[in-house]
Amino acid sequence: MTGGEASRDQELVDLANRLAVAEESLRAVQAGEVDVIVMGTQGQQQIYTLETADLPYRHLVERMSEGAALADADGLILYANQRLATLLGVPLERLLGRSFPDWLDEVERPGFIQRLGTADPGGSGEQTLRRSDGGSVPVLVGLSVTQEPEGLLRCLIVTDLGPQKAQQEELDRLNAELTGRVAQLGEVNNELEAERARVELANAELKAANEAIQGFMAVAAHDLRSPLVSIAGFSDLLTKSWETFSEPDRRKFAASIDRQARIMSLLIDDLLTSSSIEAGGLNTSPERVVLRTAIDRCLDLGDRDRPSVSVSCPSDLSVRVDPQHLGRILDNYVQNAFKYGQPPVRIQATRQGALVEVRVLDQGPGVPSEFEPRLFGRFARADTPGTRAKKGTGLGLSIVRGLAEANGGQASYEPNTPHGSCFVVQLPADDTPVT
Repeated sequence: MTGGEASRDQELVDLANRLAVAEESLRAVQAGEVDVIVMGTQGQQQIYTLETADLPYRHLVERMSEGAALADADGLILYANQRLATLLGVPLERLLGRSFPDWLDEVERPGFIQRLGTADPGGSGEQTLRRSDGGSVPVLVGLSVTQEPEGLLRCLIVTDLGPQKAQQEELDRLNAELTGRVAQLGEVNNELEAERARVELANAELKAANEAIQGFMAVAAHDLRSPLVSIAGFSDLLTKSWETFSEPDRRKFAASIDRQARIMSLLIDDLLTSSSIEAGGLNTSPERVVLRTAIDRCLDLGDRDRPSVSVSCPSDLSVRVDPQHLGRILDNYVQNAFKYGQPPVRIQATRQGALVEVRVLDQGPGVPSEFEPRLFGRFARADTPGTRAKKGTGLGLSIVRGLAEANGGQASYEPNTPHGSCFVVQLPADDTPVT
C-alpha cells in the first residue's frame, strides 16, 4: 500500500469517526441529553450534556424569575435560561455562544471581565444590560464559580432591578411629597400658633381695655357726680336761703360752684377730645408759638409750686403748633409730674434738627416697666399704690399723644435715671422770623 493510499484510508476513518460523533450528538439532542453544541475558542466542537438525573434541576432553572447562565472565563455563554433571553429581548439561541459582557454598558465591561477572570470572583454587583431594542435594564449580577468536568465555569444569576428601582423612585417621590406636605403643615402650624398668640394678645388687650373702661366709667361717674352734687347742693342753699347767708358765704358758695363746674368742664372736654382723636376728626390750627412763653403761661395758670419747677428753654425757640393743643400737652405733663412724681420738676426744651423736643422730668418712683407699652393708651392707669391713691380717668396721656401726632409730632416716655419719669414731646420747629 502506497503512502497516498494509507493517507486516504486514514481520512476515511477520521470522517467515519466524525460522522459517528455527529450521529451521537444528534441522538443526544433529540433525547434531551444535550443542551447545546458551541464552538470553543480553538475551533473545536464541545458537547455539554445534562444527564437525565439532572432534569428536575434544569426545570427549576428554567422556571426561575431570575436570568441564569453558565459562562467560561472569557464570558462566553454556554447555557442560559429563557428568563435571561427575555430580559435582553432576544431569542434564546442568540445568547448561546456569545460573550455575556457584550450585553453590558461599554464602561462596565472591563471591570466585569476582570471579575470573570478571577479564580474566585463571588459576590454580586449592579450592572446595566443593553437590550437588542436599544433599551436598558438595571440588574444585579451574582457571580460564582462551579467545577464542571469541562473545567471551572462561571455561574451568573441576573436579577431584574427595574421594578425595585421603580418602586424606590415611587417611594422617593412619595417621601418627597410627604416631606413637602409635612413642611406645609409645619408652616400652617406656625401660622396657627402665631395667630393663636395674636388672639391671646388681643384677648389680653381686650380684657385690659374692658377693665380700663370699667375703671374709667367708675372714675368718670364719680368725678361727674361729685361736682354735680356739690353744684346742686350749693345752688339749692343759695336759692332757698339767700337772705340767711352773709356776702362772704355767698361768694364762697359761688366760687365752689364755679370750681366744680370747671372740673366737670375739663372732664367733658377730655372725653370729647379723646373721642375726636379716636375718630380722626380732630381739628388743628397750627401757628408760630414761642415755646418759653407757652411754658410760663402753663405754670402761671396751674395751681402748682412754681419755685419747685426749673425751666431750661432758649427764649427764641419756636414751634409750629395749635396753641391750645400745646397748652394742654404741657399742662398734662406738668400735672403728671406733680400728681404721680415728686419735685423738683424740670422742663427742658432743645432744638433737634427740624423738631423741638420738650422733656418734663420728675424725681418720683417712675412708671413700672411692664406698664410702659400701655402708658399712652386710652383709659390706661398703672396699678400701683401711688396711682390708686390718686383720681384719674386714664385719658390724659392718650390725649397728649393724639394732640402731638395731630400737629406733626410725637409723644413718648423714658425713665429718668437714676429714678423718676421723663415725658417727652417732639413738635415741628418754626423758623419764621418775628415781625
